[in-house]
Amino acid sequence: MQELKLKPHRKRIMHLDDIRSIGIIAKCPTDSEQITISQFTHHMNNRGSMVRKIELPQNAEELLDKYGLPKAEFMQLFTSYHYDLLIDTTIGDDLFGPYVTLNTSSSLRVGYGGDSGQGQKSNIDIYDLIILGNGPFELSEYLTHILEYLVRIKKR
Repeated sequence: MQELKLKPHRKRIMHLDDIRSIGIIAKCPTDSEQITISQFTHHMNNRGSMVRKIELPQNAEELLDKYGLPKAEFMQLFTSYHYDLLIDTTIGDDLFGPYVTLNTSSSLRVGYGGDSGQGQKSNIDIYDLIILGNGPFELSEYLTHILEYLVRIKKR
């Protein structure tokens, strides 16, 4: 991970209207989180943004290497694109989200940092924008906060 953190990353913060491609990283999303991601995708598609996601399902050990990191062939399709906005929806100190984030070309990396002990404490420095949560992680609230911040960015 330390080696990946050293790779160059040129952050670019854009207004929501200027974002054309979005990548979403999810690990073992619940049914309600699947619905939330689907609704978010539909909403952003209607705004003219293409959304791709990489999702690690439950009990998918065959997609991970011996260190618990996602295998290159599993990530390849997702990481072969550049995203204007990359959203990591994973929480805690699990390495799946940060590892995919560092292997994906993007202009703006967004992560979650919660005060309830489930934020990404050890990998917080890889994100350009951290959305701080209060209490249990709520995906719909997290995505809403991201959109609210991006709407506030001044257009050029």
